Amino acid sequence: MSEESKDADEEGIEYEHERLASRDDAAAVLRRVADGVADGSVAFDDGRLVAAVPERVELEVEYEQGDDEAEIELELEWPVVDGEAVPADEATEDEDDDDEEAEEDEDEADETAEAGDGDGDHHTASEAAAERPVAEVVGAGDVGSRARFELYRDRADEWRWRLVHHNGNIIADSGEGYSRKAGARNGLESVMANAPGAVVEVQDD
Repeated sequence: MSEESKDADEEGIEYEHERLASRDDAAAVLRRVADGVADGSVAFDDGRLVAAVPERVELEVEYEQGDDEAEIELELEWPVVDGEAVPADEATEDEDDDDEEAEEDEDEADETAEAGDGDGDHHTASEAAAERPVAEVVGAGDVGSRARFELYRDRADEWRWRLVHHNGNIIADSGEGYSRKAGARNGLESVMANAPGAVVEVQDD
């Protein structure tokens, strides 16, 4: 079964194609898209629709797995000004504000990591976190690692990260929610970067 749609209105253009495909067919489609991205334009609908791709784009790769379905999602995003594709790093004022918020979230994550105390707060935050589907698995570690980092939304619709053992036990978590996914990711990456060199302190009994 194949589903295809293309909409053009005052708000813009949308194209969607969905069908059952073999693994090789799916890989071939991805290769064609990848070649188009590399060349600067991707053709859809047998060439009747062409998307110009700027030199720099925002790239997001997500993997989700539930009880009965798994999904890999690749997303490329860039601004369009007066109908022309613009490199993603040529931010508007609103995007600059978002960057400032992300930096603030990162600072908060660093402060949380440096504090490193308050087990009570840590467990309270863990208990408050909702068991929603994982939005993204990040840095499963070296080959053979028995744990993985996960990004997800909690009941308050805030982003959090957690380190999960292969048996499902939560080893560590962010301890707080972030309004933006980028803030939670920054906190996660800060822990990943600093944990290997962290000093282990043992209190006397």
